[in-house]
Amino acid sequence: MTTERRTDSATRDKLNLYPGDIEKQRERVARFTDALQEKEAGLARATTTLAASGLDQAVRDAALRQLAEDVQSARAMLATGRQVLAGQEAAAVAVRTALSLAQAVRGAPHVELADMGAVIGLLDITVKPLGEVRKRSGVKCKVTAWHERTGTPIPAAVAESEWPVVEELMTAYFARRQFVRGAVDVRTQLNGALHRLRTGCLWDELPECYGTWQLAKERQNTWFKKGFWAVLMDELNRRGETTPVRCEPQAPPLEVTGAIAPGTFKHDTRSTL
Repeated sequence: MTTERRTDSATRDKLNLYPGDIEKQRERVARFTDALQEKEAGLARATTTLAASGLDQAVRDAALRQLAEDVQSARAMLATGRQVLAGQEAAAVAVRTALSLAQAVRGAPHVELADMGAVIGLLDITVKPLGEVRKRSGVKCKVTAWHERTGTPIPAAVAESEWPVVEELMTAYFARRQFVRGAVDVRTQLNGALHRLRTGCLWDELPECYGTWQLAKERQNTWFKKGFWAVLMDELNRRGETTPVRCEPQAPPLEVTGAIAPGTFKHDTRSTL
């Protein structure tokens, strides 16, 4: 196989990867869009309902703050998804352009490989990172890795009315001391752990409304080691409102643009004949 054919085959292989990847990303963006709309609608309904509920102001503020954080998280996921999709679509266009040029040049009579390379060299391809990738140190969280490996989504925050179901499940795994409520109750700690998995924040970035992050982390890890976490996720996810675990990207979203490089060709001049 000649160098031209190997290059053309490799380019085709890259091109064939894009349609499926792009379609999957478009589906993700659509899901993120639907999730954001649902969370925004839920926040609007809660604002109206809580205003007329007669609950303590602090309780209402805490509930609305949690819902607002969920909305912000959904917006961030949608924005990132759209950036990734834009980069994939731009990269696919660049690959198609390079392939078309290579095919056109190879099809011309008496074209050498060096001439083909010169034509490809006319392309000015720019790749611009959109943001940065946060590098995490230490060992990856086993709970996060489990959610990624099994594809188990993250349930929404557990409301006070739903807590008796969780306590009933806990009785088969833990002694009564696990039910004791300190400065921050167990339900709040659980919601903190779920918030971290949904948003991808670091433990020490957990909002103060969830209490001390070390205690929430210890609670999550204890439940996971005992096998209770998987049982709890299965039960809570039956409610239907779930979010994929937030996975940190290995590379930032990219903006790829292509054009004919300026100054690489000369315009025709008037003939003297």
